[in-house]
Amino acid sequence: MDISRLLEALDFAAVRHSAQRRKGPDAAPYVNHLIEVASLVANVGQVDDVDVLIAAVLHDVLEDTPTTADEVTERFGPRVCRFVRALSDDKSLPRRERRKIALDELPQAEVLVRVIKLADLASNIKLLPPNWTEERKREYLEWSEHAATICSPSCLALAELYWERAGKTRAKLEQEG
Repeated sequence: MDISRLLEALDFAAVRHSAQRRKGPDAAPYVNHLIEVASLVANVGQVDDVDVLIAAVLHDVLEDTPTTADEVTERFGPRVCRFVRALSDDKSLPRRERRKIALDELPQAEVLVRVIKLADLASNIKLLPPNWTEERKREYLEWSEHAATICSPSCLALAELYWERAGKTRAKLEQEG
């Protein structure tokens, strides 16, 4: 595996997301999420394809930073960019519309895109932002479960982790509500 390319992607993502924090109670640096997603793809999903791991690190760079697809292609190649684009939402659209589009597109997405998405979902579902309303938390959980259902056949080990975390989140929401 080309470790230097992966480290370059981590550095690129850290710089591009440097002003962002996670929405959780500890407001962790956003790059922690990107590292976790790549780690889940590699260690749970058993993926050692460096382009896939780079795409996992960069999966939010197009939607959350001013980075362009051309920049991603130039620095990391067209395959990485294709994966990142498939994982990116159009932030100019309302959240519900973005989520609907994602559910519509996921079944046709490449298997490796669904693996990265499943790792992203597993990372996100672990701890929902405390400032979200109960309704928003429940909506996200339901949407996330639909997305995970589509992605689960792509990687059973990641699916198992997702459903374990989602179950804990659902139990916590039911306990709070």
